Amino acid sequence: MRIDLRIKLFLYAILIIILFSYIVFKEKGVIEYFKLEKKYQELVQENNNLKKDRKKLLEIIHKLKTDKEYIEKIAREKYNMIKEGEILIKVKRTNNKGGKK
Repeated sequence: MRIDLRIKLFLYAILIIILFSYIVFKEKGVIEYFKLEKKYQELVQENNNLKKDRKKLLEIIHKLKTDKEYIEKIAREKYNMIKEGEILIKVKRTNNKGGKK
């Protein structure tokens, strides 16, 4: 009788191991769940970053449509534009480290 109990316990243990393995390693198992959860968190973060970028771009668009001083600043900084009567002076920078060559 004691052997029957051991066999039953062994079979139950095998069954539990098989079920556990199926739950963990199947296509939509626990491991896949954690991978998807990590991917979801990455996408949420990326989405938040894109929302921030969009907000900044909308602010820039609004400034470009309404703020003449901002337009002038961008024109001067990015496109080296000058007002009538101004003179543009370009300075060439050298990259000498340690003195003369």
